[in-house]
Amino acid sequence: MEKRLLNLARYSLVLTVTLGFFLAGCQKIHRKNLEKPAFQGTEKIAIVGFRAALDEDDSPHTVRDPLSGTVFMAEPVLSSVAREMTGELFARLKERSDRVVLPPGQALGAYSNLASRDINLSLLPNRMLQEIGKSLGAEYVLSGYIYRWTERQGTGYAVNRAASVAFSLHLLRVADARIVWNGNFDKTQRSLSENLLDLKTFLGGGGRWMSARELGFLGLKQLLVKMP
Repeated sequence: MEKRLLNLARYSLVLTVTLGFFLAGCQKIHRKNLEKPAFQGTEKIAIVGFRAALDEDDSPHTVRDPLSGTVFMAEPVLSSVAREMTGELFARLKERSDRVVLPPGQALGAYSNLASRDINLSLLPNRMLQEIGKSLGAEYVLSGYIYRWTERQGTGYAVNRAASVAFSLHLLRVADARIVWNGNFDKTQRSLSENLLDLKTFLGGGGRWMSARELGFLGLKQLLVKMP
């Protein structure tokens, strides 16, 4: 009889402990779901896009990025290059489904309106980007500068001078005008025998000498993979 009561007590203890763990687990799962709701995909990113760091009539010289402080060896860049890179940036971000991406035309309109009202805003990159974001109802603003866009001299299989591209990309949070992410791409293509460590660029170009456009698009792809 005593043995039977002892077994019954042990069984009750095990059942109680098991039930306690089960209930605690349910509470933990429920609490976790409340603390971390699913993302609704309603945040907006305004694409300001790229602009040339140096005008077409400027002389090459070193330039400090106004948003990150990084120093680049810069050369004059055509405005058409900045427009093409901006278009590629917008197209690649549109492929992502987790954000609402506002086209660069909207940001350009907002910039023109703000600059006409307060020309001093143009001298304050962070503030200008913040105001553009506010006027468009965006939570983030994405912009960048192109510092170098040197075309290759030669073909895909033999060159006298390789392509050389440098640009920056910045993600600004509108709420506090803080840059929450910076990305830089600064590369002059070299042969695999010259730079064994840069296998990624060599393979990305298909083992050929890339044009400046191909090198720039490859760099943009690499940066967007890193962007949060």
